[in-house]
Amino acid sequence: MCWDFGGRGQPVLMLHGTGMHGRCWAPVAGRLGAGLRPLALDMRGHGESGRSASGSYDWDLFAGDALAAIDQLGLGDAGPAGVGHSAGATVLLLAEAKRPGRFSRLWGWEPIMAVPGSELTSRNGADLAGRARRRRARFGSAEEARAHFEGRGQFAEFAPESLDAFLSGAFDDNGDGTLRLACDPEDEARMYEAGRAHDAWDRLPDVSCPARLLGGGRSPAVPPHLLAQIAGRLPYGVEDVWPSMAHFGPFEGPSAVADDISGWAERAG
Repeated sequence: MCWDFGGRGQPVLMLHGTGMHGRCWAPVAGRLGAGLRPLALDMRGHGESGRSASGSYDWDLFAGDALAAIDQLGLGDAGPAGVGHSAGATVLLLAEAKRPGRFSRLWGWEPIMAVPGSELTSRNGADLAGRARRRRARFGSAEEARAHFEGRGQFAEFAPESLDAFLSGAFDDNGDGTLRLACDPEDEARMYEAGRAHDAWDRLPDVSCPARLLGGGRSPAVPPHLLAQIAGRLPYGVEDVWPSMAHFGPFEGPSAVADDISGWAERAG
């Protein structure tokens, strides 16, 4: 499923992180410059996209899905910019490495990958997979779901509109007024486990377009020193650390993030 937020300018393909969905980008997309056309995917197993038929959530499959969406939407000749958060940022790098020149430029907040000499991704992936399998998946009503997520974990740092955007696409209706998570907890756990095994680090030198990587100074997921190593391995990579933010920065400060994306993506026009 692809969400088109409107506009007739430079296409911007936006990819979410594990357990999120495309409409989470709405507060950012709505603030992008008038010369941009933001579109956001629900990646397989998320939002309104179906579960993976094979049961696999290898991140190369996500990269293939992103490339297929570009082809199906006719964005290839336009040279879309790519915007991604967490796993979504990694998927963009994998996709560009698979097909160099597909993107005009990339903007990514804290791509997840194993950096040689660090076991942080492996430890975090195992921990997150365990948490996902324990995650509550069913709720009696939309009000009950909101009460469960509001102020909980990373959502405590979300701007109110970002929480609203998450809740707008996080559930499937069971048909009786009750809800269940659209991203099945077992599928989410497999995504985290697959995130420990992909080879994005090895393929960074194949990313042929300019890439701006950002991260939060308070992030436990991709600390600034690891972000610097990832950006430094890219042929045209630059990095920026926002000290006051953490791993979910795009949803903490959607206005500031939209301004940054606009300034970066419009250079491709």
